[in-house]
Amino acid sequence: MSEVKEKMEITDDWKGYDIKLKEVEVYCHPDAPTEIIVHSKNSFQFSQYKSQIMNELYNESKENEKVTVVININGRKVELIRNPIMSGRLTVIIHRVPKDTPLAFVEAREVLKEVEKILGIEIEWSKPFPRGSC
Repeated sequence: MSEVKEKMEITDDWKGYDIKLKEVEVYCHPDAPTEIIVHSKNSFQFSQYKSQIMNELYNESKENEKVTVVININGRKVELIRNPIMSGRLTVIIHRVPKDTPLAFVEAREVLKEVEKILGIEIEWSKPFPRGSC
């Protein structure tokens, strides 16, 4: 029961981010944000994963290199990034393009759920932040 409540709170928080963004609309360009960036709270190890994308991101031969995988989810360009300075955490950048319609935090949360399915792992996400046009 608490897990369901926790999932609902996450969704409600993400709706709240959309409301807060609308409150500052007068300071933002109408197409804001152009992308939403989210970091995982989890750190992942260099290991063998079921997901080909996770194996590509966490390949030991590229331990000291920034690795980016670009995929398309629900009409959005999504970048999955493993950067050595992030201590094993995963960064996801959800772009407004190619769909080119307003990007909302609630939609970003749905994209993150798809990322989890594709990677085959559950990820705890930090607070999202918008970038561009504000």
